[in-house]
Amino acid sequence: MSFSYRKIIIYLFSISTLIIFFNIIIINLTKKPFEIINFVDSNINEDFEVEITNNLDDINNYLKEYLFIENHLIKRKDNEIDIQINLKKSFALNTLTKEVIFYDNTTASINYFKKSYLDKIKLIDISKNSIYINHYLKENFQILSSLFDIDQIEYIDDRRYNLVLSDGKIVMLPKVINSDFLNFIKNNIDIIEKSTNYKEFLDLRNFYNKTIRLK
Repeated sequence: MSFSYRKIIIYLFSISTLIIFFNIIIINLTKKPFEIINFVDSNINEDFEVEITNNLDDINNYLKEYLFIENHLIKRKDNEIDIQINLKKSFALNTLTKEVIFYDNTTASINYFKKSYLDKIKLIDISKNSIYINHYLKENFQILSSLFDIDQIEYIDDRRYNLVLSDGKIVMLPKVINSDFLNFIKNNIDIIEKSTNYKEFLDLRNFYNKTIRLK
């Protein structure tokens, strides 16, 4: 009898322990409902989204480390959290260094971004090291883009740039890109292309010495 009684006691104790355990779980789930986290219009990859989610309690300090992020916005409603990550404006993609270069010269590994975002960056940087955008290029790149169908860009000798056009021609820019230079190109590029029909390169490096070479 004593053995059976002991078995009953152990059985009841086990059942009670399980009931208490499940009650604790239910109480915790009731107190802290599951949160649904949505990334709105996200250009960052899933792994980085998970990292951000894991640092949600200190997200402001966490995201400060990622200089390519312009700002972020968080909206909470019931058990849902919407996170919007706004990136700085991208300039080019370097496939050698596997980095995205932004207009303020911030760089970031391509591993942070979705492929669809990377595919939208049309300008390819072919520099051995990721391009540095000096103030001449920053201020005048849009004008250059309207004058030339630029496909690739290369930073040369830490001072000037080569443009590779969509047809494979190379335009060698001078160090200084100012209004005099741009006005000359605007007024003469059609004449240069029609009268010379250059095939390989247009060398403008010595423009300010009144020398232009082409082939």
